[in-house]
Amino acid sequence: MRLANQPIPLTNVAAQGEAKPAQVYTLGTLKGPRLKGKFADGKEGEFPLAERTSLGRHPNNTLRLVDREVSKEHCVIERVGATFLLRDLNSSNGTFVNGRKIRELRLRDGDEIALGNSRLVFMSGADHAGQTPTSQAGVTVVQSAHSMPAFLATVAQMESAEFRPADKLSDVETLKQDYEKLRIANEFHRLVGMERDLPSLLDKILGVAFQLLAADNAVIFLTDDNGELNPQAIKRRKQDQAEVTVSETVLKRVAETRSAVLTADAILDSRFSSSESIVAQGIRSAMAVPLLSKGVLKGILFCDTRERTNAFSEKDLKVLAGIASQAAIALENADLAGKIEKEAIARAELSRFLAPAVAEAVVSGKVELLRVGRLAEVSVIFADIRGFTSMAEADSPQETVAMLNTFFTAMANVIFKYEGNLDKFIGDCVMATWGPPITHPDDASRALKCALEMLDEIHAMNRTREEEGKKPIEVGIGVNTGPAVVGYIGSTERHEFTAIGDSVNVSSRLCGLAKSSEILATETTVRRAGPGFIVEPVSVMQVKGKEKGVPTFRILGFKDS
Repeated sequence: MRLANQPIPLTNVAAQGEAKPAQVYTLGTLKGPRLKGKFADGKEGEFPLAERTSLGRHPNNTLRLVDREVSKEHCVIERVGATFLLRDLNSSNGTFVNGRKIRELRLRDGDEIALGNSRLVFMSGADHAGQTPTSQAGVTVVQSAHSMPAFLATVAQMESAEFRPADKLSDVETLKQDYEKLRIANEFHRLVGMERDLPSLLDKILGVAFQLLAADNAVIFLTDDNGELNPQAIKRRKQDQAEVTVSETVLKRVAETRSAVLTADAILDSRFSSSESIVAQGIRSAMAVPLLSKGVLKGILFCDTRERTNAFSEKDLKVLAGIASQAAIALENADLAGKIEKEAIARAELSRFLAPAVAEAVVSGKVELLRVGRLAEVSVIFADIRGFTSMAEADSPQETVAMLNTFFTAMANVIFKYEGNLDKFIGDCVMATWGPPITHPDDASRALKCALEMLDEIHAMNRTREEEGKKPIEVGIGVNTGPAVVGYIGSTERHEFTAIGDSVNVSSRLCGLAKSSEILATETTVRRAGPGFIVEPVSVMQVKGKEKGVPTFRILGFKDS
């Protein structure tokens, strides 16, 4: 028993009568580029297309068609970029596409190929949702047309509609012009509104053009970072229309003059090679207008029609120029909205570990975060809760989390007050740094002042806890100043802005040695901080990982001179 989706092997019979093994083709299971239809042996199925697929009566062909009407080497289908080119190999009875005899043709989805008694349909394998496409597919910019486009009218493009004061309206024609601008602006905002999603915005802009103009096709070109124009959206009134051909000469004229132009030229079927008779599809009336924003070319809006009776006029060109003026404003607003959204996300992300003022400076571009770590001097604070394990055992998990949140919030507020960087929370410990991305000449002083105010905040918290009958929080703090590698550190998927180095380790060790409500700082930090701090030396600390002891001071307070 054969399964329904299983390939069906076929056997072709040669002219001499001997059996020859044939290709394997399937019934409706292929997804990529393929030929589909009725083959010469009467079977229906699909045959996948390779980079080069030869068709003919000879057994050596990729797809063998046992048919006396088919030549031994009849034709070939070759992939050219993202498309497939069908080329006749001087066959005796010819190759036909959609009833037309061809020598060479770039295939389109749904083209019917006739070879003798075989009728095959070319399937590109592309996904079609039954909607009018809005993409750059189907747009061809020709560098040299068979005939130069005739420029019939030019209109200087204004970036925004200018309305004359009432006392300046001297005639009805002027009033009509201002009314037309108002009508276009009203229709544009009614249909486009506050759309900020770029693909949807482009589609709606083209929708406005179709509503106000008798256009068959419309294309929006946008400039990239290199100033090159690329098709970003296309709309067709009829889905079965041929691809839109745009003259590069027209685009250059619009880009260079910043003016809207009305043109007319012959439309040619670009699928047929020069060896075939050129098939004219009519005279096309086309318009192209620049999308200008603050004097900068953001893109070009192009429309054409192939109905001679509905050929565009100079009035249509002014209407399209009005649409382009509104479209440029909408694109600019969409860009600004996108930038604001990105900045908001970046600001929220940076605010997790940078002081608000520092985060704002980074987002505004005044300071660049270090994407690659570099060596810099930093002052580092570690503040750790003493006896946290016993506290957690005595309290419920909910009470422990609430206590930590209160502690971390208070510590973060003090750190940000002195424009420090909240590096991380490590269990019941807080780490903060002063240094990049914004350094201050008094970073060491800021760190010590922050440590002193941290103790004040903890004392205030403990007064509240004692009133509630809870055990007070005991915290020890260590401070050190020295070189460290600062920047984004971690994997490509997960990284953080932090500082790493021996100076960071020393600060952590001092924090571990500090008693409750005690601030221990290295001699380096005290010297960098300058006068005003009330300190007392302690015995040289032997911290873990250091062969020599670290000269250390206990920070008691600050006396502002």
